Amino acid sequence: MPETTQTASDRMIEAAGRLFSERPFDAVSTREIASAAGVNLSAISYHFENKEGLHRAIFRKIIQDLKPVRVGLAILLENQLTAARDDRKAYADFIAIFVSRVVDSAFSPSTRWKMRLLKRETEMPTECFQILMEGHVDVIHDLLGILIAKISGDSPTSEKVKLEANAILSLCLQYALNEELVKARLGWTSIGPSEIQKIKNITTEMILRSVNLGEYSGLTTKG
Repeated sequence: MPETTQTASDRMIEAAGRLFSERPFDAVSTREIASAAGVNLSAISYHFENKEGLHRAIFRKIIQDLKPVRVGLAILLENQLTAARDDRKAYADFIAIFVSRVVDSAFSPSTRWKMRLLKRETEMPTECFQILMEGHVDVIHDLLGILIAKISGDSPTSEKVKLEANAILSLCLQYALNEELVKARLGWTSIGPSEIQKIKNITTEMILRSVNLGEYSGLTTKG
């Protein structure tokens, strides 16, 4: 199968995204972006109008790339809740699968810079913050909220459930977002499949205990 050739706009999104994931928006110049993407400086204004337009395009592209994660989790949750009725083991299985998929996505080489950029955006919001929230974060949080509410009996829109959903997602992502710290503390030279599995196991166990499903730790279906 022939390799897919990146368009100039794709190269600019990729190059600028990596640069923005390392430094604040104002610290990255259009000249630097153009050089990293291998295009003329005028290409940015031609394709995106300006640096701000390119920045927005990066976030829209990331949200589009993460669509399979959102859709897959939504389908899984719907199927799991339909089959579960009051089967708490089925809820625990969903949590294990959720953790596995989110951790895999966070550690994927193709998404590492994207995760760093999303973290930077939540810490130093720009006009793209709302794009990120509405396009991805709110969707994932709401899916978790539905499950947490089903387990606890609370309203999925309550502050308590929203805070719990935020804590769960943060726990799933924090190892990938703090990789150097994790390696230093654990004495790991790298984080490969076996280390990632350990991270999944401990994360799943912690979350199950936090939602009063600790009795299913080690007994869940992972995928």
